Amino acid sequence: MILRNPREPMFGEPVENGFVAIDEKTGEQLGCCAVHPEPNPVLFPARPNNFRLEFAGEFSAFGKTLGAALALARAMAAQSREPSRIYAECAPSDGLFLSALSEYGFQDNDGLVRMRLDPSAIRETRVPAGCVLVEDELQDPMEAKFFLERYNQLFQTARDPEWLARYAGRDGFLRILCVSPTGLAGEIACWREGEVGRIGYLQTPKRWRNMGVAKHLLALACDRLLGEGAATVEADARARIPLLLHTLGSAGFRQASLLMRYPGVDIN
Repeated sequence: MILRNPREPMFGEPVENGFVAIDEKTGEQLGCCAVHPEPNPVLFPARPNNFRLEFAGEFSAFGKTLGAALALARAMAAQSREPSRIYAECAPSDGLFLSALSEYGFQDNDGLVRMRLDPSAIRETRVPAGCVLVEDELQDPMEAKFFLERYNQLFQTARDPEWLARYAGRDGFLRILCVSPTGLAGEIACWREGEVGRIGYLQTPKRWRNMGVAKHLLALACDRLLGEGAATVEADARARIPLLLHTLGSAGFRQASLLMRYPGVDIN
């Protein structure tokens, strides 16, 4: 088995970020792996550099391609000189893949969790003194521009106005802002997917955290969604963002399912 870089970009990454395993007799590609650098100091301040590994192909090539990708990701992390994490996506039911990753030091300590509103756990909330609430549908061009900038900064993406038009065009889309005399204190975006209300975006600046802003916005969004016919309200959250999980929990959301595992290796 021969290991080399691909001849063309793979999984959206340049050739130097990928590896392919080739059968030396037949020339057939058996498997491949790419490293996706995903720096995000906003969401993951404790480990601002994340490197996601993406695999494809036969399991027989897994060890070689994983080893090469791990070595590359470690070298990238060393260059950054900041705490980092190397991880992979693993379906909750894929025990075989999870076991294979664990042999290389990957720990099952992160994932994407679906939280669902428990109406019996809802508590009364109120807006902080001096703040006012504003509702909109992101139709104003300047508001749309500022929202897109904040969204891209938070998630380290490069979404464009066309994406935002689709995002804000969802059924029942609503954005609620909490505005203080000195600026934005928090915002939330929600919409409906059939009988399910969805919380898609929740953000509060650091100086407004732990002051009840996020809980109040969640309560308002849930009231609106349920009042407009949603049978339940859901929100998805990363396990490695404990503040968001705590906020959702204190607002009456409970874990309903695990959508994806993100086993990984913490380095530095």
